[in-house]
Amino acid sequence: MKKTLVAFHSRTGYTRRVAESLARRLNADVDEIRVVRERAGLLGYLRCALEARGRYVPEILPARREPARYELVVVGTPIWAWCLSSPVRSYLRKHRRELKRVAFFCTMGGAGAENAFGDMTELCGKAPVVTLALTDREIDGRRHQAKLEPFAKALA
Repeated sequence: MKKTLVAFHSRTGYTRRVAESLARRLNADVDEIRVVRERAGLLGYLRCALEARGRYVPEILPARREPARYELVVVGTPIWAWCLSSPVRSYLRKHRRELKRVAFFCTMGGAGAENAFGDMTELCGKAPVVTLALTDREIDGRRHQAKLEPFAKALA
């Protein structure tokens, strides 16, 4: 059994940047949560907000890596309209029984982390080892590295 998987969804690239940086620190495998129907442009942005607020569960493509093969799965999500992103909602519902231990991180414009972490905990049926919330501004300014280090240490 492998140690750690970092599974994430990213529409704009912020969550991807954090996921890849975290995976390097942890020497973890990475799996992007991919949707069947892309959400690009302004209409895609509006659709994301509606799906998140409505707790929609969109169809996602099969995972490239099986979460059951990992001791720990770190799940990363963007915050959409102060809520958990719909693709991550789908992933957690689909893989709930396969997740042994979990940790969560989110990227956001400003708020919504606590709501998202609560939903993620409920969807998994287990509490996370640790959580991390990062703003887009922190990521742009590379100030997120100071928060990422203790998060990664808590997972090691």
